Amino acid sequence: MEDKIKRLKTKYMSGVNGKILRMTLIISIVMIVIATAITITLLHALNKTLEDIVKNEGEVIEKNSKEAVINTTKEGFMNIITWSADQIDDEFWIMCHDYAVLGEQVKNVLENPSDYKIRPLEEPRIENDGEYKLQLLTPEGVSKNDYEIQSKLGRIANLEPMMAEIVRGNNDYTMDCYVALPNGVALAMDNMSAGKYQEDGSIRHYDATTRAWFQGAVAKQGIYFSEDIDSHFYGIKEITWGLPIYVDGQLAVVLNGASKMEALKHKLATRNVGKTGFTVLLSDKGHVVVTQRENGELAQDADNTTDVRINSNPSLAEAATKAVNQETGFSEVSVDGEQYYVAYAPVNTIGWTLMMFVSVKELEDPAVNLQKTMNAVSNETIDSFDKHVKVNSAGLIIGLVIITLITVHLISRKTLKNLRPIQTMTKVIQNMNRDNMVFKMQDEYRTNDEIEVLAEAFADMSDRLQDYLKEIIEKTAKEERINTEINTASTIQLAMLPGMTEEISSRKEFDIYADMVPAKHVGGDLYDYFLIDDNHLAFVVGDVSGKGISAALFMVLAKTTIQNQLLAYGTDVVKAVTEANRLLVRDNAAELFVTVWVGVLTLDSGELRFVDAGHELAAVSKNGEDFTVKKDNHSIVLGMSDRVEFKLNEVKLEDGDTIYLYTDGVVEALNADDKMFRVERLISTLNEDTSRSPKELDEAVRNAVDSFVDGVEQFDDITSLVIRYYNKDN
Repeated sequence: MEDKIKRLKTKYMSGVNGKILRMTLIISIVMIVIATAITITLLHALNKTLEDIVKNEGEVIEKNSKEAVINTTKEGFMNIITWSADQIDDEFWIMCHDYAVLGEQVKNVLENPSDYKIRPLEEPRIENDGEYKLQLLTPEGVSKNDYEIQSKLGRIANLEPMMAEIVRGNNDYTMDCYVALPNGVALAMDNMSAGKYQEDGSIRHYDATTRAWFQGAVAKQGIYFSEDIDSHFYGIKEITWGLPIYVDGQLAVVLNGASKMEALKHKLATRNVGKTGFTVLLSDKGHVVVTQRENGELAQDADNTTDVRINSNPSLAEAATKAVNQETGFSEVSVDGEQYYVAYAPVNTIGWTLMMFVSVKELEDPAVNLQKTMNAVSNETIDSFDKHVKVNSAGLIIGLVIITLITVHLISRKTLKNLRPIQTMTKVIQNMNRDNMVFKMQDEYRTNDEIEVLAEAFADMSDRLQDYLKEIIEKTAKEERINTEINTASTIQLAMLPGMTEEISSRKEFDIYADMVPAKHVGGDLYDYFLIDDNHLAFVVGDVSGKGISAALFMVLAKTTIQNQLLAYGTDVVKAVTEANRLLVRDNAAELFVTVWVGVLTLDSGELRFVDAGHELAAVSKNGEDFTVKKDNHSIVLGMSDRVEFKLNEVKLEDGDTIYLYTDGVVEALNADDKMFRVERLISTLNEDTSRSPKELDEAVRNAVDSFVDGVEQFDDITSLVIRYYNKDN
């Protein structure tokens, strides 16, 4: 008997079944005893409570919904505006860098005219429309055959490939490239020759000195961006910029480029948020330069003189003032009588500001509609509940007792049977592990109730989990292959750079050290050093245009080609560089170019013969004295044209003389304030202790660069080479 009672107790009173049965018995007893007393009081209290809950929930939901919308909008908006401003700033920075490089080449042509042939100049020709061509443009009354025009611009015309690449390479932003003399004559590079003709078939005169970009650049004595102006030739709105070039302290030329207003407007429109969103670009004067608004407070006026900061709308004026002050922020403003959220961030390269707007109503309407729906549903529920309470309150008390008794009886018989599928399901789930995550439907689970729904959910989750794990494994394997290939490419590239071999380290006539840190996995900078024979050491530093894999491949080609030609021609550096340039131009399908400093040192005499092809000037210390930047005979970069004549430089090194060579990644390293490290800071660092070894000098410079940028991500490759010469007699 005791065993039978024990089995029954285990069957009906243990686990979930027992808990439900015990809870039912307790509730039944309590409800029978106090049901009558509680029912009436409870019904009235419950009705009042429901009304209070609905009211309080409505207030809380309304408050929290608006706060959530504002916080979510602010966070997302700030991410979008920062990314968008950085993207636009990167485009303008690349464009400014290209024009700065072009300016250096133009200056080299003007300072060394005898090194360049005078090329014939042509006026615009209709049949050249659609092709990138150089075109001579003259003011009214100025002869195109003037000697000064032909002499200067005819030599500058040797840079035609570089000017064409600047326009093609920045096609989204740059529509042309001009070089203008102080007398207004200009050499234009674009593919719109037909636009320079008048209706009568004559060529329109053009005076560069009357254009805003020319006047602004001369007045600023630096790069100048104009707000939107009417194109002289094409009847469109455009944004222009000018960069003055000075030779011997006198204005020599002004470089110019232009961007179509519609192209910039289209780019900004792709970044709009929502249906009501729009984007505005403000100049440093508070003028609207680009906008999608046709009219209203943020539309562009005819003469573009309205300063948004001076506005009868205080919220818009305050936001515009902060934006023009190059701040990054978020606020709620009124535009044309409607409330908007606005985020703003600076475009640092040009000193302008990007502002993005989206309607407050568009973002808050879903929350308001949800609140109204919830209030209506709650009120209907209260009314229905009140009605049913009044009708059924009498029968509830009697029915409660009857239902309780029936429930106790049914639960005692049915609970165990109904819970068996859950118990089975629990055991299956408990046995699941990392090697077996499969859950399958069984007939036992098909109960036509929540148990079946739960089982189907587990089965579906199991299937999706298997697919998800498979997808993760495949993606992980693919990413590992890609990372392995990139790391292998980086390892191969670094392995191609020379190391400190016994042949080099054992020589007493010199001490040499070099290093390269690429901005990405692979870089476009290069350095090399090797013995041509027992008495001649060659050393090279270079910088390939562009970044990434293409630049890295061109770097390998350039390094190998230069090394082979030096080994072939020995001390004839000019011949070696000329032949290397010819081979690079021939194989330059990507139209890249490389700046190089190539030198050959005669070890027993200290005679150094070198070619500087568009590279940074070397820093030199004579016998332990302070480093200074030595000007040399510059030549044009390699890979651009096979008609270049390279100039030889010759110096004699004395005992203890040190040369520091570097790429522009050193002096153009940027800190968080967008300030460059610059040559002056490099020289100051080197002169802190000129007696340091080449390796110590280079480590000091790299430490100074790291301290200056203070964690800002490296944008360009950083490469350097240091050599110190020792007289063989000492």
